[in-house]
Amino acid sequence: MNYLYSAAEAATLDEQQLGGKAANLLWLTAHGYPVPNWWVIPASAMDEMLRCDAKAAQLIAQLSPLMPADQVETLAGKISARLARLPLPEPLMQALDALDGEMLWAVRSSCSDEDARQASFAGQMDSFLFQRGKQQLVDAVKGVMMSTWSARAMAYRLRKGLALSAIHCSVIIQEMVEGEVSGVLFTAHPVSGSRRTMLISAAWGSGEGIVSGQCSTDEFSVPLEGNSFTQSLSEKTTAVVFDRKRGNGTREVELAADQAAASSLTAAQILALRDMGAAIARALRAPQDIEWTLKDNHLYLLQTRPITHLPKDSSCVSETLICDNANIQESYCGVTTPLTFSFARAAYATVYEQTLQLVGCSARERDQRRAITDNMLSLVRGRVYYNIQNWYRALLLLPSFRMNKRDMEAMMGLEEPVDTIRDKQLSTCEKVAALPAMLKMGARVGWALFTLEPRIRDFLHNYTLAQSYIDRDALHTLSPAELIARLKYLDQHLLARWTAPIVNDFYVARYNGNVQALLRELWPDEHQQMSGDLLADEGQLISTEPTRHLLALSQYARQRPQLAALIQSDASAHLLIRLKALDQHFYQQCLDYIERYGDRTIGELKLETITLRQDPRFLFDVLRNYLNSETVHAKPTGTLRAAAEERVFSRLQQTRGKRALARFKRDLSRLRHAIHHRETMRFTRTKMFALYRDIYLQLGHQLALEGVLESDRDIFWLTREEIYQGLEGTAVQTGLTTLIAQRRAEYAGYQQEEEPANRLSLTQTLYQQQTLHAAPQPTAEITQLQGTGCYPGMVEAPVSLVLSPEEAARLDGTILCTVRTDPGWAPLFPGLSGLIVERGSTLSHSAIVAREMGIPAIVGVPGVTRQLQQGEVIRMDGASGQITRGTERGRGENEPTVD
Repeated sequence: MNYLYSAAEAATLDEQQLGGKAANLLWLTAHGYPVPNWWVIPASAMDEMLRCDAKAAQLIAQLSPLMPADQVETLAGKISARLARLPLPEPLMQALDALDGEMLWAVRSSCSDEDARQASFAGQMDSFLFQRGKQQLVDAVKGVMMSTWSARAMAYRLRKGLALSAIHCSVIIQEMVEGEVSGVLFTAHPVSGSRRTMLISAAWGSGEGIVSGQCSTDEFSVPLEGNSFTQSLSEKTTAVVFDRKRGNGTREVELAADQAAASSLTAAQILALRDMGAAIARALRAPQDIEWTLKDNHLYLLQTRPITHLPKDSSCVSETLICDNANIQESYCGVTTPLTFSFARAAYATVYEQTLQLVGCSARERDQRRAITDNMLSLVRGRVYYNIQNWYRALLLLPSFRMNKRDMEAMMGLEEPVDTIRDKQLSTCEKVAALPAMLKMGARVGWALFTLEPRIRDFLHNYTLAQSYIDRDALHTLSPAELIARLKYLDQHLLARWTAPIVNDFYVARYNGNVQALLRELWPDEHQQMSGDLLADEGQLISTEPTRHLLALSQYARQRPQLAALIQSDASAHLLIRLKALDQHFYQQCLDYIERYGDRTIGELKLETITLRQDPRFLFDVLRNYLNSETVHAKPTGTLRAAAEERVFSRLQQTRGKRALARFKRDLSRLRHAIHHRETMRFTRTKMFALYRDIYLQLGHQLALEGVLESDRDIFWLTREEIYQGLEGTAVQTGLTTLIAQRRAEYAGYQQEEEPANRLSLTQTLYQQQTLHAAPQPTAEITQLQGTGCYPGMVEAPVSLVLSPEEAARLDGTILCTVRTDPGWAPLFPGLSGLIVERGSTLSHSAIVAREMGIPAIVGVPGVTRQLQQGEVIRMDGASGQITRGTERGRGENEPTVD
């Protein structure tokens, strides 16, 4: 057996015997790069030494990746100690005699998994420089072998999940070049991540000074092309050089002031290094980490290895994806599941495909814009966001982009406009050429608006037909294929016929824009307040019907002490059954409520949400809250609206005349009408999503019965496409339990993380590093906060900070402060002194419902939930949107003051 191979002979060794570092040296040598002469001791030498020592073999057999790190370290230390006592194989000792005893040598490790793309092992094993004579070589070879079992090397293996026992280490013996300048060349920039810019680190003397961190370095950032580069020169006061006095090894020396300040490389040397590194990276098709040295202006390459980690390329020109959760957080609050997101994404794609068809886009034009319509939403760390740029791109198809953009931003509650998408600037000829298409589009939109009422009737009728077709009570008798057929029926008969909500949203945006624009002109500082007052008392909105029914139920129970006592004392899952025995009428009223409004709950559009149909306990939590308060009631708001109308109409007639007043009254009336329709259709949407939810749950139940899933609710961890692909025979993974477990763990981590910012920018791919959080909030306490007033009233009361509805306990008399709400929060509103919502606009559900119930409300207060404290007494002005902290009343005094 041969124990020492020259560079020319090394090609006969396999990868395990050669090791990663030696394999890379072999490649450099074979391709003609300037590499100092080298030899390699194959891994079989150390393997034989350990195999022939019974104690060492026994210790290695005990190693396991499941061991605690300290036990691994202890065993590895014992193996290293055994190696120290073992002699090198005699054939190897003889082979070392052939090496020049007067030559200076560098001795380095070359493990089979070293210098690989997954693990570099940089700095984990020992190297020995400037070794001379056989004994120093023998000691250095054994030192390298021992270092493969060092604590730091084994800890590295544990972190990387690499083998602990089957370690194969060859040893490189290379002619030592005493370079004047040495360094490291990264063919991709390790700081910026740029794949088109290299980084050269250089220092006087040998490279050990850089690797060990002993010496300061000059750094040169060099683009792949051109002759320019940027440099950062340091004060290089020391260098690591050959220890001539000792005759081997290195020592640190001080440098003269002029050399310390001078650049360690010339421009020509920098560009030569750049060109050589680029050629190597191009040939290997991967960024490289190359060690080099210069002697007598001659460049030597000492090793190369793949770069194992790079940050995202911040220099790469890439379109930024702007995500904003705006008012979508009302529908999909917090972390959602893969099924809900994939379903919502498909629904939005279908809806906006219909929008394009509505405005006259041909099938070919719609297909060209599929990249827009298919990606109206984004999912970031489990949370749903709008892909805002695609919304603007869709708006570009309509006339008057600027006006539509303004109206959409107001309706969605965007805090900041996005200006990356701009209207096309057409020449006169282009405008003339586009005029027929614009007129046709305008006519189609006008016709859609004109026929809105029958479209709404058809929409509601379609839901009624679908509801009668889907027999909820018989879903358990259907096969998975039949259940998926029901899902596709709903897709075809409901989602694919969504023009009424689309047109109505146009209506809301248009007339809200008109109303807001005029109010902003007349009352620049009060237009939001005036708008809120004018929209109060919307005539029994569907959004508030569940709350009115709950108030009636609580009033019925309040008049029957035994019934009220049972509700207040029993929070178990069996309360509904006990109510049946106590009060049959009340029990039936509860069942009627669940049948009519059981789908209207917090997070109602999230398919994974447990509604009152599955668990009615939240119904009794709300009733319990009402019974514990003497102040729960709906407040009249008609006088406020009448006063606002009188004020606005009077000023309009005085300043703008009767025609302007007539136009404003028309726009206001249409806006109120459209809001009423919107709330009705959104409630229908809630009930429609509940049909989907019931079918998906039954599908999960069927798959769980067959052992495909572990539980019914595992279905929510699959995407809509994955569910359909199972039926269509196109699924790429059928072992679903492992996939679901991975997703559960990942999303559980999202729940524990800080919530991403309301608006964020994503560059390149979502898999890469992103800045997802808002800038840190100021540490100094803010005494005043500002939002948008939605319903007037000056209130001073303690804050109930509720980030999740499960946290809601006794809220009566307090100011409810939360990040976001959806229609399912409405039953918590009666009895509140006030409402503050961090996100939202005057058209948000929370604002609409608060106005309907006469609750002073403020929305759109950035960072309010991070500023206010639980129980803190504040003063809020629902008209101006101002919140004042540090009021005269102390904390904990729970009697609210209302002006």
